[in-house]
Amino acid sequence: MMDAPRSVGPMIKILRDMGQYRYDPADVFRDWIDYSVGCFLVHGDREMAERMLAKYKADYVQLGNLLRAWMEVMDKEIADDGRSWFDALGTVYEYLASSSKRQWLGQFFTPPDVCDLMTQINTDPAQPMRGKRINDPAVGSGRTLLSFNAYHPGNYVCGEDLDPICAKMTVLNMAMHGCQGQVCCQDSLRTDDWRFGYEVNPLHATGGPPIPHLLPITKEQSVAWQVMQSLVREAADRKAEPKVVVPPPIEVKPKVGQLSLF
Repeated sequence: MMDAPRSVGPMIKILRDMGQYRYDPADVFRDWIDYSVGCFLVHGDREMAERMLAKYKADYVQLGNLLRAWMEVMDKEIADDGRSWFDALGTVYEYLASSSKRQWLGQFFTPPDVCDLMTQINTDPAQPMRGKRINDPAVGSGRTLLSFNAYHPGNYVCGEDLDPICAKMTVLNMAMHGCQGQVCCQDSLRTDDWRFGYEVNPLHATGGPPIPHLLPITKEQSVAWQVMQSLVREAADRKAEPKVVVPPPIEVKPKVGQLSLF
């Protein structure tokens, strides 16, 4: 793990130190994602904390050190230019995926420059959008939404992903970048598939302190799920379109004989 990207070096160092013992860095990273989500929950997650303490014992404190290292990386990498964002979680995930045989580490994410290009192609950075709902149905680690929020803050951004760890990385990324919106773990192609979801920074809209925080939501509270159900109902209520009957081709029997123009 010595060839890690320098931008996330402090995080990789902690994972490497824990990996020198009996822990797989990929498993530690996944557990740390759960730990961080629990830390951002308004009411905490006592069950998760007890489970992690029982698993890591004296090394449990390293999860807190990794959270602190992530915040320090974000503080260093994000500039005060109003359009800066950084996906440290996705960067660590991709690095672990390139050096691990874990099956759940099976994807790579859109490069940041491409995310910014997509934002600029689809919007006018000179005319900021506000009060819109923006959705990414295959959100990954949340990069496209982070890019959009950097250029157009003040919108309600939503993301869905089938992979639980991707959904949780997006939740943490959005919370840390000050986004407001929702993230759900679900199959965007199936209206009956729902696993879990979070509301991101809901108290910011009511004048609460600018501290990253999360609230769990049910599928009935999910904007994406409600939109999908609405589309299903509209499709069921819509009258069946009339079938287009294609008549059979006319059979033309050529006449045998001399061609006559009259």
